[in-house]
Amino acid sequence: MFTMNRIESGRASRAQGSAISVQHGANAEAFTFARAKAAALRVMTAEGLRGIVFLEGGLVPWVASGRDSGRLHGDVDLSARLGDMPAVREWLVGEGLYERSLDSIDLACNVARTDFGAHAVVDGVPVSFCPFLFNGGVLIQRNAATERTEGFGALFEARIPGIAEGDFVEMREIRGMGAVGFSTLEVCRAAKAESGREKDVHDVAEIDRVGCDAARLARVEAAFENMSVACLAFDE
Repeated sequence: MFTMNRIESGRASRAQGSAISVQHGANAEAFTFARAKAAALRVMTAEGLRGIVFLEGGLVPWVASGRDSGRLHGDVDLSARLGDMPAVREWLVGEGLYERSLDSIDLACNVARTDFGAHAVVDGVPVSFCPFLFNGGVLIQRNAATERTEGFGALFEARIPGIAEGDFVEMREIRGMGAVGFSTLEVCRAAKAESGREKDVHDVAEIDRVGCDAARLARVEAAFENMSVACLAFDE
C-alpha cells in the first residue's frame, strides 16, 4: 500500500502503530525485478482485471519506464476500487490462487466482515490487493495484515482528503501489452520522497528521470500533508 510503512516489532505494537504497509513482512524472500514485474503484469493484463487493478509501490516507476530497477522487490502492491474487489476475488478463484486465510473478510478481528482487501501468491510472488473508495472528497484506502503475511491479523485504513481519483490512479501504455492501471508517478513520488530509505531514493530518482507533472505533484503533496492512518482492529 502506497501510503504506509511496515511495522517491525511486537504483535500489539505492530497492529497499533500509526503507519503500516502490509508488504508481507513475515516473508523474508525477495524477488528480482523481472520476476516481480512478470507477476504484476500477469494480474494487470488479465482478462477482467485490466483497468480494474492499479500497480502501486516500488515497481511503478520501473514498469512505467521499461527499465530494470536493478534491485530486489519483496512483493507486488495493487489497488482496486472497493466495488471491483468481487472481480478480483473471482479472478483469483478462477486461477486457483484464492486462499481464504489471506482474505481480510475472514480475519478473526474483522467482526463486521468489511472488505479490507486480499493477498495472494502469484507465480511464487506475494501480491496485495488493497481496496479504495472516495467518500465526501476523501480517499479511503484499506489494507489488512494476516497471520500468513505479517504474523498477526489487523485492519488498517488510510484517509487522504482533497485528492482526486485522476491524481491517484491512471492508465499507462506498456509496450506490447496495451494500457494497464498504475498509481500515478506523482503519488508514488509523494509516498516515497520522505522515507530516506535507499530503495526509495533509488525509485524517486527514476521518477525524476521520467518526469512528473508539476501541478499534479503539488496537488498530491498538499493532500498527503493531511493524510491519516489508523489501525481499526487487530487480533489479540
